[in-house]
Amino acid sequence: MKCVYIDSNLSITEEMKRLILFSMACLVATATLAQTDSICTESLPEIVVNADGQIETAENTVLLPTMIEKKHSANGFDLLSVMQTAELDVSPRSRSITTHSGKEVVLCINGVEVLPEDVATLRSKNIRSIEYIRTPSGKYAGKAGLINFVTVKLEYGGNVYLSASEGFAYKTGDYLAFTDFTKKGLTLSLTASGDWAHDHSYKDGHEDYIFSDHTTLTRDFTSQSSLRKSNNEAIRLKLTSTGENHRLNTYVSLTRQAMPSAEAVMNAQYNCRYNGTMERLTSSDSRGLAPTLYANYTRWLPKDQTLDFTASASFAHNKYNSLYNETSQPTMTSAVTEDNNSIHGNARYYKSWQNGRMLSASLTHDHNHYKDIYAGTSTGDQRLTTDVTMGLLQLSGSTQKYYYYVSAGVSNSVVSLNSTHYNYCVPVAFYGGNYVLSQKHSLSFNGLFTHTLFDPSNKNDMTVPTSFFEAVKGNPNLAPLKVLGNTLSYNGQIGKSKISLSYDNNIYFDNILHQYTADNQTIFDTRINDGNFYGNMLTATYAYSVFSDKLRLSLTAIEEYNMLRGDEYDMERNIFRIKASVTYLTGDWMLKMNYRSPYTSLDIREPYLIRRRPVYELQVSWNHKDWAVEALVRNPFNRYDKQHITMDYGCYRRDTWNYSEADGCNLNLKLTYSFGYGKKQERGNTEIDKRINSAIMRTY
Repeated sequence: MKCVYIDSNLSITEEMKRLILFSMACLVATATLAQTDSICTESLPEIVVNADGQIETAENTVLLPTMIEKKHSANGFDLLSVMQTAELDVSPRSRSITTHSGKEVVLCINGVEVLPEDVATLRSKNIRSIEYIRTPSGKYAGKAGLINFVTVKLEYGGNVYLSASEGFAYKTGDYLAFTDFTKKGLTLSLTASGDWAHDHSYKDGHEDYIFSDHTTLTRDFTSQSSLRKSNNEAIRLKLTSTGENHRLNTYVSLTRQAMPSAEAVMNAQYNCRYNGTMERLTSSDSRGLAPTLYANYTRWLPKDQTLDFTASASFAHNKYNSLYNETSQPTMTSAVTEDNNSIHGNARYYKSWQNGRMLSASLTHDHNHYKDIYAGTSTGDQRLTTDVTMGLLQLSGSTQKYYYYVSAGVSNSVVSLNSTHYNYCVPVAFYGGNYVLSQKHSLSFNGLFTHTLFDPSNKNDMTVPTSFFEAVKGNPNLAPLKVLGNTLSYNGQIGKSKISLSYDNNIYFDNILHQYTADNQTIFDTRINDGNFYGNMLTATYAYSVFSDKLRLSLTAIEEYNMLRGDEYDMERNIFRIKASVTYLTGDWMLKMNYRSPYTSLDIREPYLIRRRPVYELQVSWNHKDWAVEALVRNPFNRYDKQHITMDYGCYRRDTWNYSEADGCNLNLKLTYSFGYGKKQERGNTEIDKRINSAIMRTY
C-alpha cells in the first residue's frame, strides 16, 4: 500500500508534474479494481499542472478530461466521445463503448461494474479522471478492455439527472431519470427508464428452393406494409454502503418488456412447384416481466488480502404469440408461455505482495432454467436447464515498466433438455500484458482460450413451421463453440496527435451457424456446429486536435480478412472500411460530423454476404450550466438504410434487401437537465438492465 506526499517547496519538472497528476487521479478512487493493490488516500492541496490528457502506465491508461471537454458534455458517454480516445468507438446515442474491432468494453464507476444506463446518468462535471485498462484481469479476464470513471467525493448530498430523447423521422422515445443521496458512507439511488419505437422496417427479394425430390420453387416478394411497436420500462432501487474496509452494493429491480404488435403484409409471387400470387400476413406479439435481486460484498483484509462475493437472482415470465396466413394455405399459429429463473454466484480471493505480484482464486456458478409450453399448430413442452461452473487461478505482476497476468482453470457446462443430459468440460485460459515505452507510448497484448454458450433457444428439439413449406428445427445436439483470441496493440502520442494500431486474430472452433436442409415437402432451418472461423483484423486510428483543442479530427481504417472452413461452407472475404469524424467546439456549442464508408462483409452466423451503405451523421449540441440540448441528423437522404444480402445454402438461395428504418433517416432531439448538491463525495453508481432472459424459439 503506497501513499504519496508532495512538498510544495520542490521544483517540479514536466515529467514530475505528470507523475503527480497521475498519482492524484489514482488516490481519488475509493473502490479499486480486481487487479490493483489497496490504495491509501491522503488529503492533498489543489495543484494546477499542464500535462498531457493521456498518461500511459504499466497497468492502465489515465485519461484526464479538460474543462472544455467537460463543458461540452452532459454525461460519461458524451465526455469520452469528445475526448476522442484513439482506440475506442464511443456512441452516446446507443450508449455503447467498444474497441474499433467491435469487442466489448466493461464499464465501471469507481471500480464497480455498471451498465450503460449508469454511465448515461453520470454527470460529466462529477468525473475527475477515466482509467482505461486494455488487458483487464480478475473477474473481467477475457474482455477487450475496461473503462473506469473516477468521480468526485462528497461529505453528503446527491445528484439528479433527467433526459428525454425524441425521434421524428424514425418514431422513437427514450427517457431516463436518476437521483441519489449520500450521507455517512450510505448511498440510496433510484433509476427509472422507458423507451418506445414504431418501426416500419421491411424486406424485399428473390429466393430459390430445391426440395429433395429435385423439384424447385421460386419466390419473389414485395412488402406492402410493416409496423413493429415496442416499449420497455425498468426501475431500480439501490443501496450502497462504503466503509474503511468493506463495500456493499445491493439492489432490486423490475423490468417490463413488450412488443404489443408486429405486423407485416407482403405480396409473394411463386413459380415452378407452385404458381400464382399470394398475399402473406404475419403478426406477433410478446411481453415479459422480470424482477431481479443483486448483492456484491467486498472485504479488504489485513496483509493486502481481499474477499469479494457476488450473488444475483432473476425470475421472468414471458409470453409470445404469432400468426401466419397466406392465401389458399392453412393458417398457422404459435403461442408460447415461458417461466424461467437465473441464479449467479461468484466468490474471489486476492493476495498481493510488496514486489507487485498478486495471486487470486475464483469460483463461479451460473444456473438457468427454462420451462416452455408451446401451443397452436405445433404443441409440446420443453424444459431446459444449464449449469456452468468455472474455477480459475491467476498470477499477476507489475513494475513501473510492465504488467502481466496469466489465469487458467476449468469450465464445466451441464445441460439438461427434457430427459436428455449433456456435459461439456473444457480448459480455459486468459492472459495479457502491457509494456510502457514511455508515458506517451505503450504496447499491449490480450488473449484467451475459452468457450461460449449457445443461445438456449437453439438447444431445442421442437420443429415449428414458419410457412406452408418452411420450418425452424431445433438441434438438441448443438454444442458450445471454443474460442482462441489474441490482440496486439500499440498506442502513443506525438504532440497533439494520438495513434492507435492493433491486430486481432480470432479462431472459433466448432462454429455455430445456420444449416438449410430439405425433404420432399419442407425446407428446414437448423443451427449446427460446423468447421472453424478464422478472423484477422488490422485497425489503425489517427486523432489530431488544433486551434487550442477546439477543432478535433479522427480517422480510423480497418482491414479484415475472414474465412469459414467447414463441411457446409468454405468461404472467405477481404473487407476494408473507414470511419471519420470532425468536431468543433466554440462557446457553449459543439458541432460534430461522422462518416462511415460502405463495405461488404461476411456474416459468420447465418452465414451470408451483406453489403452495407455509408453512414452520414451531423450533431449539434448546446451545453450551458445544468442544461444540455442536442439535435442529431443521421442519413438524411434516405428514410431506410438498405442492406443487400446474398448467399447460396444449397437447397436455398437468397438475394434479398433489408430496409431498416432504425438505421435510416433519423432526426432526434434530446433534452437533458442535471444538477448536484451537497459537499463533494463519491457518487452512488446504478445498475438497471432492460433485458429479459428467454429461450423462446421465435418463428416469424
